[in-house]
This record gives sequence, structure tokens and C-alpha cells, in this order.
Amino acid sequence: MFRVLSKIIRKHPWIVVISVLVSSACLGSGIGRLKGDISYYSLLSQDFQSVRSLNELNKRLGGSSFETVMIRAPRVTDTKITRFILSLEDKIRKDSRFNKGQIQMVPGVEGENAPLILKEPTPIIMSYLTPLIANFKKEMGKRGLYLSLSNLDDDMVKAFAGKDLQTLIEEDYLSNPQVKESIVGKNGFITADYKATLIMLKVGAALTDYQMVKLAGDLESFMKTELGKIPGVMINIAGDATLARDFDRHIRNKTIMLFLISLILAALILFSSFKRFSDTVFPLIFMILSLICTLGIMGWVNMHYSIASVAMLPLLLGTSLTFIVPFLARYYEGIEHHFRSVDSISTALTTVSAGILLAAITNAFGFTVFRFSSLPPLKEFGVSCAVGTLLSFVFSITLLPAIMIIRDRSYEKIPQNGDVKRKTHFDGLSRRKKRGLITRAADRSIESLGSLSVLHSTSVIAVFAVLILLGFAQIRTLKTDSDLRRLVPKNLPSIKSDYLIEKYFGGRQQDFIIVRGDVLAPEYLKAIYAAGNAIEQDALNIYGKQKIYPSGGINSIAKIIMSVNNGMLPGTRKEAEELIRAAESNGAFVTGTLLSKDRRFSIISLNGIAAIEMEVIDRKMDIMNKNSAKFLKSAGLEYALGGITPLTKDLTKNIIPTEIMSSIISLVLCAIALIALFRSFAYGMITLSVAFVGVAAELGFLSMMGWPIDVITSLASALVIGVGVNFGILFTHRYMHEIKMGENSPSDAIKITMINLGRANIVAAVASVAAFLVIMLSDIVPLKRFGGVTAFAIGGCIISSLTLMPALLLKLTGHRTPLVEEAVPETGSFPNKA
Repeated sequence: MFRVLSKIIRKHPWIVVISVLVSSACLGSGIGRLKGDISYYSLLSQDFQSVRSLNELNKRLGGSSFETVMIRAPRVTDTKITRFILSLEDKIRKDSRFNKGQIQMVPGVEGENAPLILKEPTPIIMSYLTPLIANFKKEMGKRGLYLSLSNLDDDMVKAFAGKDLQTLIEEDYLSNPQVKESIVGKNGFITADYKATLIMLKVGAALTDYQMVKLAGDLESFMKTELGKIPGVMINIAGDATLARDFDRHIRNKTIMLFLISLILAALILFSSFKRFSDTVFPLIFMILSLICTLGIMGWVNMHYSIASVAMLPLLLGTSLTFIVPFLARYYEGIEHHFRSVDSISTALTTVSAGILLAAITNAFGFTVFRFSSLPPLKEFGVSCAVGTLLSFVFSITLLPAIMIIRDRSYEKIPQNGDVKRKTHFDGLSRRKKRGLITRAADRSIESLGSLSVLHSTSVIAVFAVLILLGFAQIRTLKTDSDLRRLVPKNLPSIKSDYLIEKYFGGRQQDFIIVRGDVLAPEYLKAIYAAGNAIEQDALNIYGKQKIYPSGGINSIAKIIMSVNNGMLPGTRKEAEELIRAAESNGAFVTGTLLSKDRRFSIISLNGIAAIEMEVIDRKMDIMNKNSAKFLKSAGLEYALGGITPLTKDLTKNIIPTEIMSSIISLVLCAIALIALFRSFAYGMITLSVAFVGVAAELGFLSMMGWPIDVITSLASALVIGVGVNFGILFTHRYMHEIKMGENSPSDAIKITMINLGRANIVAAVASVAAFLVIMLSDIVPLKRFGGVTAFAIGGCIISSLTLMPALLLKLTGHRTPLVEEAVPETGSFPNKA
């Protein structure tokens, strides 16, 4: 097949180039259709029960997503700040950036006799002044006044309350024991020293990712315009919309930055290896084309770019080099023996392509096992990288040799008595290549490793056997990572704001218990209250010196009703409805936040400390499950768990099984492919030994660094198997070729393979390692770990391919052919029989 392809490319190189370019243009045009998954929940699988619960919450209650604005100032009760908060409802209601579903609203009071001020829809905004605003509106409604709170000034307040606004708030409102208990403090909306306050705005549940991005920008601009001129005021905003905006910016900026760094590294590796400008530029052209085609295909088939896309471009560049370098190395090996360079291109294509094909297949296997991930973006990442790998292979055996043939024809056509300088062009290249510092260093290293493998093969095998066992033994020490916030860079403004808000106002990590049934029936209200109270009182709720779910962080329809009924639950459903209306008239948001309109769906809202350890995750799940079953299920209510903790549990429970299953499948697929290509069980398994070393190195490195396994690093083993085995494939393929020639003993075949292919393998390994090290610049903790551990594992793969594999091959074939070992020169140099 490759001989036929070689003839076609040699005969019609321009047709091949034009065909590839036209195909690339068609495929690449799909980039315009490419969209992103940039919201937090777009990262999560719809198969999770916790996500299904979230979807139901979105449908019944408009979701639970809030944008939280923290205002800090010398005193947040300052009149300018309080007047802004008082006017916020009016401003949101009138602003087209927020009043078309971006910020959710509840309908106004209906009826002809309803006060005009209460008939307007109310944006769902929660602040420490929410009850006071409701009281102002209620009192004005009683007096028949219709006055926008935006126009409320100190004179009006004094006329209304006999005090200026700041005095009224501090002396009368915040000093009220009931207000102080629910509003002031760590779990409230204003700190006890009045230096920080929160405003929470409920975001529309139907917004797309890019509508959320726009909302975040509009909200930030709005807040800075309204508050930015007040001396001493600092503003921090956190929430899903703000995170989506920051995430989108980060993905775009980091993807471009890491791509450029990878491109520069690829250029340096190619030029330092081959010392030729065109052998640097031509491969870079086809590498970029293959990336464009990959992104275009993603657009055409409706795949999205996401968190994983940051790593995709560097990985594909590194993968492309593992195909290019062996091809160019074989080309230059031929040039050393044949002046007619086009012959060398054809020879390289026919002799190397089969090995490169198998390397591409095993690479694709390694990426395809990402389909076992529980995260949709990682599934698409695996498919995209597999497609990109196969495209790189196709381009490396079509476009690259075609361009090289066009280039080198000018040298092939030189007459025997032609330009001497041009005629000896390739001799000069070979001399410069041999004199290169990297070349000489690589050759010395290869000679030393080759001598070690040939002369001490038994010892080499024994040492690696011990190292592999030690590496796999480390799996007992590994832990899993449970902090979902690590999936996003911690230096994003929204994440910094989130941590800062947690510092001032305690944990705001939200969980919820969804309750289904006739939730306003007295017996069911009693069960709902009992469940929330039991969670707060549960012995497991104490972690260290703090409560996981503090009393102020637990809310439910039953608790709201009791707050307006002197701590008593209603005796009838009708009384419950009246108490809900009373609570809403006092500023509580009940319908649409805690209770559905049909009164058949409610939630118990739980705000607690961030779960950054599996022990806390497990405690939270035990607390919710135990008390829900005890009080809700026993009362006849249906329930389901949702929020960050159940999401984390769903995400992390499959990490270890995913690691094991993906590794086994990758090993089996690679083994089948290797045995089939080499038509030998022994050669296939010897080649696969490289993968075992890589996985052992990965596990050992994780243990040494103290890094946990997370949703991304759990797939590193499968990728190491697919990518790392490439170096073994090319080595075995060349070794078998030398043996079949019939002129070389096994030891000579190993030496020839080492000196001619070893350098190419080292260069390809450096390229792969560099690609994974570049990923560590992404600022996303799981990706940084993934890049670091995979780079280390691939380093183990290349070392084993130059030591363990030669030793195993020698043991396999050495007994078949009587060996007459040549004395090894003191310099360690190998014979070069090409």
C-alpha cells in the first residue's frame, strides 16, 4: 500500500498538495461553527442523578443560580451605598440589560385594590435591606403613596421615620434582635462591623452560555458605574455567569498562548535536529493544517471547545512530531548513502509508514478511552485528539513527502557535471547534522544505553521488573481529589471573589434536598422542618471546630413560615398559604425560590463549608441521606439530593474504576494491534512492555509528588499506553526489518536500530514531553497534574524503549541465531549498517 502511495506522490506531487489543501479548506471552514462549553454545569454529565435534580430545579423553581456582589467600604451603611441598594429594584426593572429574563422577577400583587407600588414585578434581589425595602413599600402602599425608591432621599426618610437613613438603618433596623440574628454576621448579608455586605441577584435559568457571559459583563459595568465613584468602595462579583465569562476568556487566551509556545518549541526541535530551514517550515505548515482541519471537524459535527481544549493543540503538535521525526530521520539516513534525494523520500515513506501507522492507531486508542470519562468535555477532547492524530498521520505520509519531492527535484535534476556546490548540498547537510551538539550528545547516550542493553540484558530486565512492581504497588497510596473548584483556574477574578466572599461570610457552597408531594400539608411541613433541624443538630455536622451546615445556612419553606408565625407551624394548608403571603410581603422570596407555583415541589436549601476533602463529602452525603430518609421518606414525601456535594460525589465515585477500566481497555487494544501488525505474540508483548513501564512511572510519580487522582489524571494511564508505546513500535519495526535482511545478527540488528532510530526516538520523546510540560502552564490544577505526570511517564517510556526493549529482543531472538558477538570498541561506537 505504501509503495503504491509512494509512486503516486512521486509522480503527481502537485496534485497531492492541491488535493490536501482543498480538503483542508473544506474541513477547516467548520471553525466558524465552533462553539464553547464555558459554564460550570456544561462540564457535567447529564447522566448524574445530581444533574437531573438540578434540571428539575431549573424547571420548577427557575434554578438556584445567583450572582453575588460583595461591597466593601469603611461603612457599608453609608447613605450613598444604602440609597443604591434601595433603588436597585427599580434600576434592574427598567434596564434592558437585566429585565428580559437575565435577572428573574416575581409578579406583583394582583387585584384592583392592590397598592400601585406593589403591582410592579419585583426582581429577585436579596440584601441586608430586603426586609426593610418590603416594609417601606408596604407602608407606602397603606398610605396610598406611589413613590419610586430610587427617588428616596434623606428628607423623605426623615419625614417618614424622623431620622436620617443611616441612623434609621443602624439604630432601629439592624439593632432589632430578630433582624440581627438572621441578617448580621458570618452567615448573613452584612458583617458585624458593617464593613462588607452582599447583594444576591437570581439569574435566569434559560440563559445560554454566551447570554451568561454578556450578563456578567453588563452586571460588572453596572456596579462599577453606580458604586465606583464612592470613596473607599471595593466590589467583588462571583457566580455562574461571572465564572462563565472568566472561563471563556481564560480558555481563549491560554489556548492561543500555549499553541504559540508549542509551535516555537516544535520549530526549535525540528531545526536543532535537522539543521535545515525547509525541514522546519514544511512540517510546521502541515501540523498547522492538521490542527485547522481538526477544529473544523469539531465545528461541523457540533463538538464544543472547553476546558480540555487548552491542552488539545499542544498535544497534537507533540503527537505530529512523533510521526515527522522518524520520517525525516529515515530520509536523511538514505541521503547518506544515495545522492538522489527523491529516492530517499520514497524509501523513507515505504519503510517507516507502517510503523507510523501503528503508532497513530495506538495514539488514537489512547485518546479514545477518554470516552470513559464522566465529563462530556473530556469525551469530546478524546475524540478530537484521536481525529487530529489520524489527520496528522495522513498529512505526514501525503503532504509532507509531496512538498519534499517538489523541493528536492531541483537537486535530482542536476547533471553529473553541474553546479558542484548544489550537487554536494546534501553532503553538507549531513556533515552539519553530524557535528551538531545535540546530535553528538544523543549519539553518545544511545551508544551507552545500547552497550548496556546488549552486554547486561539480564540485569536490565531484572531492574525494570522490580521498578514496574514498585510503581504498581504505589496505587495503594493514591487518593482522589474532590474539590470541583480545581477544575477552573484559581486566579480567575470570579474564583478569587468566591474565596474572598467565603472569608467574610462563611461557606456558600450550596446543596439542596428536593422534596416532592403536597408540601404545604401540615404533616409534611413538620417533616420538612424536622429534616432541616436534624441536619443542623446532627453529630456529623461538626467538622473540626465548625459546623458543616450552620443554622443560618439552612432554609426551607417550613422555616420561612415559622419565622412569621412566632415559631409555630400552621394547622391547615389555608393557614400556610396566608403565612407565605405574609412572608413575601415582608421581603421573603418564597414562590419561585423555595416553593413551586403548583405547591407540589419544594427544596431544603443548605449552604455550608466548601468540601475539599472526601471525608467532608462523605459526611455531607451521610447527613443529607440519613435525615431525609428518616423524616421525609418516612412521612411519605419523595426526595432527591442536588448541589455541589452530590455533584462531586457523582464525579469522584468513578475515578478509580475509570483509571482501571480505561487502562485495561487501552492495553488490550494496543496488544491486539501490535500482535496483528508484527504477526507475532512475542514481538507484540515486548513492544507493549514500554507501556507497562510508563504506567508504573506514572503511578510512582503521583505518589512521589503527593498528587491525588482526579477526573483528568485518571485517564493518564490509558494515554501513556497509547502514546508511550509509539517508541517501542518504531524500534521493533526497524529491528525486525534488520533481522529480515538476513545479514545481521540480533546484536548487530539492535546496534543498527539504536544508532539509526534511537536519535529519532529521543527527539520525538523530547517533543512529546515538551508538549505535556507546556500543558502545565494552563493554570487549571487537574490539567497541570495531567501534563506533569504524563510527561514523566513518557520519559520512562523512551528510556525503556532504549534499554529494556533491546534487552528483551536480544533474549527473544538471540537463542534462535548463534551469536558471534563482536568486541565492543572502547569508545562504545556501533557499526552503521543501513
